[in-house]
Amino acid sequence: MRSLPPLVVALGLVGLIGGCGVEEVKPDGASGPDAEKTGATELFLDKLTDDFVSVEAGDATDWKYFKIREKGILTLTVYWDNKDIRSIIDVRDRFGALLDTRRHSSELEKDVLELRVEPGTHFVRLFTEKGESVYTIEAVFQQFDHSPTDDFRPTAVGGDLLGDPLAGDDARPEPRRTRRARRSRARKPVQASPSGPTVSARIVRILPGRRGTELTLNRGTEHGVNKGDSGYVLDDDGKRLDGSDFVIESAEARVSTASTPLQKKSIAHHRRVRVRTR
Repeated sequence: MRSLPPLVVALGLVGLIGGCGVEEVKPDGASGPDAEKTGATELFLDKLTDDFVSVEAGDATDWKYFKIREKGILTLTVYWDNKDIRSIIDVRDRFGALLDTRRHSSELEKDVLELRVEPGTHFVRLFTEKGESVYTIEAVFQQFDHSPTDDFRPTAVGGDLLGDPLAGDDARPEPRRTRRARRSRARKPVQASPSGPTVSARIVRILPGRRGTELTLNRGTEHGVNKGDSGYVLDDDGKRLDGSDFVIESAEARVSTASTPLQKKSIAHHRRVRVRTR
C-alpha cells in the first residue's frame, strides 16, 4: 500500500487533536432569545423578577422591556447575589436612545437608576463582562407630569414625590414670621448652625449641575426647607457622607433643589439627606 506524504499525515493529526479539544463558549452562545432586544422578556412594574447572567455559561446578556402609560419617574433597582460581577446596565427608550447607564461597582450589592420616562415601551439591557450572578430586578414607577423645560414640580397636592417619609422624620411646617421678623431677616442673613434643627429628606433626582451635581429633594418650604439652607447626604450607617455638603438653591412648597460638588458616582445609591433649617 502506498504511504501518505509526511506533511499530510502531520496535518491530519493536528486536525484530529483540534477536533477533540474543548469548544470555546461564546459570551451569548447559550443565552437564548433575550440576548437580543427583539427577544426581550417583559418586566412588570412594582414586581420583583429574578434572573441570571454568566459569561462562563454563555449567557452574558439579558434584555427586558417594560411599558409606561404616562409621564413619570422610574426607579430601577438591580440586586446582585455576587457583588464582584463586572456588569453594565443600560436603559433605553422606545426609539433606542440611551436614557441612563450604570457600571456596577464591587463595593455595592445593588445598582439604582432613577430617570424620567415618557409613555411607551422601554428596554433594559444587563450585560456582564466577567463572572456570573443571580440578580433580582425591580422597576418602581411614580406618575409625575414633568415639563419639557425640565421643571420638577409635583402634580398632586398631597403625599411625597417618591416614596413615604423616612422613619423618624422630624419634618415640620415652617413657623409663621411677623413682618418685623421678616424685615430683620432681610437686613441680616442668618447662617445655618451645624447644631440647629434639621429636616430629614430623600433625594428623588440627581442631575449634572453647573457647580457639580444638582439634587432634587422631596421636602420644601412646607417642611421648613428654604433657599440658602445647607445639608449633607447620609451614608448607609446614617452618618455624613464625606464631601457631600450641599446648599439649597431653590425651594417650593413640597420640593427643593440643591447643589453639591460631589459627583453622581460618589453619591451612588445613597438617597437619605439631612437639611439644616434656619
